[in-house]
Amino acid sequence: MKVIGCFFAVVLGLSACTKESDALKAALQTNNSPVTAPIPVQPALKRGVLYSTSGIQVMGVVKIIQQASGLQVQLDSFSVSAGPDLKVYLSQAATPGNHLNLGNLQSNSGTQYYNIPAGTNLSAYPFVLIHCQQYNHLFSYASIQ
Repeated sequence: MKVIGCFFAVVLGLSACTKESDALKAALQTNNSPVTAPIPVQPALKRGVLYSTSGIQVMGVVKIIQQASGLQVQLDSFSVSAGPDLKVYLSQAATPGNHLNLGNLQSNSGTQYYNIPAGTNLSAYPFVLIHCQQYNHLFSYASIQ
């Protein structure tokens, strides 16, 4: 008796999946699925490739982009070795010193955005740095042009 009950449960379950599958096919064929607009890609005002320092692995591209809210640094296709207290700087040189701290590194990988303070003269800061502030160790730099 248990075998017959299990058989009917399996048949009922499979027919329910078929009905859901048929309903899904019908919904897709009616072309009533919502259309999403593509996210606009902002052209880079400046860009540069990230280079690593001794013992650090890094890859990615730095872009300066204009958003409605203002200028931003974008780290694109980005990854860097893990480290403590990593910061993103706009800098006057390929080493920390005269720099503008844009904040903590959000993640060791992925596309990220950092706001540039309004009124910043970009020509005065031709480098983007990833720097460990705690141990004063430069992880990565990019010359942006």
